[in-house]
Amino acid sequence: MPNEYPARRRSGWWLRNPRYFMFQMREIGGVVSALYGLVLLNLLMQLSAGESAYNSFLTTLRTPPVLYLNLVFFGFVVWHAITWFMLIGKAQPIRLTREPLPWKIVFGINLILWFVVSGAVVYLIFGGM
Repeated sequence: MPNEYPARRRSGWWLRNPRYFMFQMREIGGVVSALYGLVLLNLLMQLSAGESAYNSFLTTLRTPPVLYLNLVFFGFVVWHAITWFMLIGKAQPIRLTREPLPWKIVFGINLILWFVVSGAVVYLIFGGM
């Protein structure tokens, strides 16, 4: 009778292979992106609660531990975005010609769109309207 369960792996087996480790970091980056979205939603809630609540929340965000945490979050979010852009050209090929576009071209298009949208958001927040 064959073994019903596959061989067990040691805990942390994915730490030994750089590809698996970077995959896990990308997945953690997705979770961090969601958490950071909740922080931004809380910022909007504090803004609607009044100027004192908003200023208090901003003061908390400017403390060194939170700034360092935001720097780590930013690294995870950037890693998640870049690896997602690298993956999307392989997972969902774009057909504008007879053959799908190479993933590197799709990656470049995604990066350009990311910079354009980010620039538009910065413009709307700091200089637009």
